Amino acid sequence: MWSAVLDLLLPAVCPCCRTASGPALCLGCVAGLEELADPCPWCGEPRAGAPTCPVCRDRGLPHCDRVTVQWVYDGVLQHLVSIAKIEGRSAAVAACADLLPPVEVPSEALVVPVPPSPGRRPGPHLATALAKALARRTGRPFRPLLRQVRPAAEQHRLSRTDRARNVEGLFIARPVAGPVVLVDDLITSGATASAAAAALRAAGATAVQVVALARTV
Repeated sequence: MWSAVLDLLLPAVCPCCRTASGPALCLGCVAGLEELADPCPWCGEPRAGAPTCPVCRDRGLPHCDRVTVQWVYDGVLQHLVSIAKIEGRSAAVAACADLLPPVEVPSEALVVPVPPSPGRRPGPHLATALAKALARRTGRPFRPLLRQVRPAAEQHRLSRTDRARNVEGLFIARPVAGPVVLVDDLITSGATASAAAAALRAAGATAVQVVALARTV
């Protein structure tokens, strides 16, 4: 709450470097963003001109129809996400929302965030904020359909194999009909998105399209 108050009261500065004028990202920080090199449309891994994805071999993430992601999770963007998630600065959250990749959303689709963990600390939840921003941008309904049913270890501390095991059966979804756009802040192995998509499919979703801010390379 106090971070949001400070964002309102203090002179507007870049939410990332906090030195250049704001309130949006300054030109220097924008120049420091790194785009993914030809991201795979099925898992988001950079293909860099390869005929098939070096990670998923064009098979994609389980239960997901398509993945749209634009930025590498490193440098400027990693710092911005840290400010948004750890410090809860509303200006940083808004800047992250502005960096969501352009995406075509079916007219009948619902926009659904990957949910926060049970018992998380107070403050903005970045995936939820991003999903709300995408819903406003596209004019589609925002629906928090997913719930995490148990605690899970932090994914970044685990191997690829252990990540899939860690999130298996992690989510449950309310009943849904039609396509869903699933929004998360980051993709690393894709295990969390796959587990969330599996829950949405089990609840009736006919298609699950994943949109994320950045991917760990």
